[in-house]
This record gives sequence, structure tokens and C-alpha cells, in this order.
Amino acid sequence: MRPAAAGPDLEPADASRRDFGRMWLGQSISLIGDQVSLFALPSLAILVLEASGPQVGVLQAMATIAFPALGLFVGAFMDRVRCRPFMIAADVLRLLLFLSVAVLALADALGLWHLYVAAALASVCTVVFDVGYQTHLPRLVSRDFLPVGNARLEMSSSVARAGGPVVAGAVTQVMGPALAVAANAASFLASATGLLTIRTPEHAVPVPADTPWRKQILDGARHMWRTPVLRWLSAAAALRNLSMAMVETVLLLFLYRAMGLSPAAAALVLTAGALAAVLGAVVSRALVNRVGVGPALLATVTEGVVWAGAPLALATGSSAVVIVIAFVSAVWLPVWNVTVTTLRQLITPPHLLGRVHATARTINLCTIPLGAVLGGLLAGWASALWGERTGLAAALAIAGLISISGLPFLLRREIRNMRRLPSTAETSDG
Repeated sequence: MRPAAAGPDLEPADASRRDFGRMWLGQSISLIGDQVSLFALPSLAILVLEASGPQVGVLQAMATIAFPALGLFVGAFMDRVRCRPFMIAADVLRLLLFLSVAVLALADALGLWHLYVAAALASVCTVVFDVGYQTHLPRLVSRDFLPVGNARLEMSSSVARAGGPVVAGAVTQVMGPALAVAANAASFLASATGLLTIRTPEHAVPVPADTPWRKQILDGARHMWRTPVLRWLSAAAALRNLSMAMVETVLLLFLYRAMGLSPAAAALVLTAGALAAVLGAVVSRALVNRVGVGPALLATVTEGVVWAGAPLALATGSSAVVIVIAFVSAVWLPVWNVTVTTLRQLITPPHLLGRVHATARTINLCTIPLGAVLGGLLAGWASALWGERTGLAAALAIAGLISISGLPFLLRREIRNMRRLPSTAETSDG
């Protein structure tokens, strides 16, 4: 169903696309802030609080712990309600949380436990926003606009990954990581403002009031399990995220302590990868159309495997090697995100979308806290065994190679033979 018109002079499609543009702009600014935070929080822990590898791993885990704990419940809840008010509330709460971290850091009163608490509470808000966002988009725009909308959102994410580390590195280098965290807090105001300006009415799919929560959650999980493509993609994504969470945890430790880079130089490495992600977002639709859905998804395993070359950076003493690795790795993330998100939205009935998305995200993201902790432990173990510099390089390579474990699921017939995005639930068993 197309969204209702937002004004008497606009066609429904025109009105909804105008409102999508408002939401897109606010979210684009917020995504830049998110990237600043992803750099600034661990930098704050490493450079100011002198956190160890395992402590950095715990911090990264706190930032993603809410999805395994709350994702299914939030998905069932979002299918019952209008998503926008809860997305706005999540933005406001994240603004306050990150502002509190910045204020404590500037007052020299910040402890590692403050970062843990703020990251965990912000994680809850992120679950609400993320599930709400994916549930709300098909209510806002027509189905034929979904691939375009998802590609634009992924483009914003890629641009943010390019610009965020530059901003974070510059602010961290010149003014300290506390102000970088404050910049992230301000970005959530832009996201909330974009949502507040939307005029297209949002209509939740009616759910009988007496339907038990447990049944609603199980309905989403059953649809996931009975749809082979969604089942195998979620398993592959879980293993991919385990690997990349380990990589991301070890990477800053490697750049600061093994390569001896400054915050600004470390940010440039991340920026190189983010620029590649912009390229990936630009070419993702054309790539899928040219080689097919299955082959494109198989190629995304490159994202993790290429980190096996990390020891070369240490051997040569050149950050250029890390930049090349980051570039080659990052180009594949938007290809995965655009394709899988659009596929899930197209083959899931509207009344199950929130629950299916939450189920998929819960499975996909439950391995990120585990990967963050394992990455920190691997960094500590390898450093103790081979010395800090060699150990961190080896840990980074091992973390990347774990991504190969997702290949058996991507090689399933339902995925490897897929050449186009389906328009109906033709991939479902029933």
C-alpha cells in the first residue's frame, strides 16, 4: 500500500519521497556522529584511561549488547505501534548519554565504568531506532522505491564512514576525545529534527490486542526459519559479524600500539576504508544486476579475508599497507547491506516486518559482543605470546580469516543461484 498524501497539493508518492528526503538528511548527519563516536569512545579508553585489550573488548561489547537481549521484544513491539515517536525518543536519550560522557571527561571525572554504562544504554536506544527505522521505511515509501531508499541510506552510511573518522581524528588530535564524543551527541539532534518534520501519516499494521507477545515473537522467528534465504543469510551474517567485531576491536590497538600512529593518522586509515565503502554503495546495485545476487554476496567474504595481510604492514613499517587493506575490505560492506536489507523487506509480509527484522538483527548482531570480547582476549593473548607489536598484527590477521566460516551458508543453493531480487515471497517454503 502506498502511504497517504502529506498535503493536498502532492501525490502520495511525491509526499512520501519528500518526507523520506527529510528523514534521510537528518539520519545522514546522525550517521557521521556515530562514526565519530565509534572512533572517539575507544580512543578515549585507550589514550586517556589507558584501557587494556580485554577492557577495550568489553567496551565494544557493551555498545552492541542490547540486540541479543532485547531485539526480539522490540521487533514485536514496533509491529504494534507507530515507530517515529520511539525513534525520536531514542535519539534524544542518546544525545543526553553522550553529552554526559563528554562533560565527565572534560571535568576529569570519567571512569571506565562510565563508558561501559553509557555504551550499554545507548545500545538499547540503538535497538529501538534500528528496528523502528527498518519497519518504518516500508510504511513511508512505496515498495518499488525500497531499493532506491536503501541504497541512498547506505550511501549516507558510507559517506559517514568516510567523513566521520576525519572529523573524529582531527577533533581528538587537537581538542581531545571528549569533544569528539560531544560532537556525536549533537548529531542525534539532527536526526530527531528530521523525523519531526515528516508529514506523511504513519499507519501501523493492526495487531489483535489479545495476541500474546510470545506468539508474535515466535511468528517472526518461524518466518525467518521457514524462508531458506533469510535463514542462511542470517547465519552467514552472524559469522561475518563475529570476525569483523574482532577486527574492529584489535585494529585501533594495532594502529596505536604496534604501528605507533597518532589519532589523526589512525583516522586516515579508517577514512581510506570508508571512502571505499562510498564506492561500494555507488556500485552495489549495478554489481548485483550485472553478476547476480548470489555471486555478489559470495564476493563480500573478501571484507574479512583481506585482513590476513596485516602483518605486511608491520614488516614494512608502512601505514600505506593498512590503508590498502582497509580500502579493499570496506568496499564490500555496503554491497552486503543494500542487498540483504532490500531482500528481507521484499520477501517479508508487512505485518511481520518488524519482528523478522528484529529476529534477523538479533541473530546477526548477537555475535558482535562476543567478537569484541574475543578480539580483546586474542589481542592480549597474542601480545603476551609474541610481543605486543607482532602479537597485535597476528591477532588482526586471525580475526579477519574467521570470516571464511560464513562461506558454507552463502554456498547454499538458494543463495548462490539467485540472480535477481524477488518481488514476492517466492523464496519461502510456505
